[in-house]
Amino acid sequence: MGTVRIISGKLKGRAVETPGGQTRPLLSRLRKSLADILRPHLAGARILDLFGGSGAITFELLSNGASSAVIVELDPVAAQMIQKNIHSLSLDGVVEMHAGDALSAISIFERRGDVFDVIVIAPPYGQGLHTHALERVACSRLLGRQCIVVVQRDQHEPCAPSQGLLEKISTRSYGRTLFDFYAVRHDKNVQP
Repeated sequence: MGTVRIISGKLKGRAVETPGGQTRPLLSRLRKSLADILRPHLAGARILDLFGGSGAITFELLSNGASSAVIVELDPVAAQMIQKNIHSLSLDGVVEMHAGDALSAISIFERRGDVFDVIVIAPPYGQGLHTHALERVACSRLLGRQCIVVVQRDQHEPCAPSQGLLEKISTRSYGRTLFDFYAVRHDKNVQP
């Protein structure tokens, strides 16, 4: 167990507990960089975080203007920790924690009619999950009209190609960590 701090926005300085083990939270400076890049798209945004880990990415985005979020996490210990963080950050009713498999959750959210403005795909490295998740999201009904999809991957993993309704618009590199940004094809004016 450990903690990280939210480093920007209205929740700046608040602690987020992390479960440790396989779940490694994104470094603070990378979370801040991601929030800075996405800031023009965050005001009132609805976030979907498909591989929640500690939830730190979502909490940073909520701190910077997003209005609500759904976090999906398969590991039961990590899911419990996320739920605890939701409560300690007073985000009950703002963040929904969904314990389960990310790819299966996509169908559940489609059936509910959920639509998101930002979707974060940050799975464990080295398993090809980023590609599978992007394929599934790209042909789903979860994409808002100006949705931005962020895929986090290791530098040794291949970039997932543009798929379905999504077009890759940029990549940002931070050492071994890369963020690929995708936008809905009919809106080519969106730039992260």
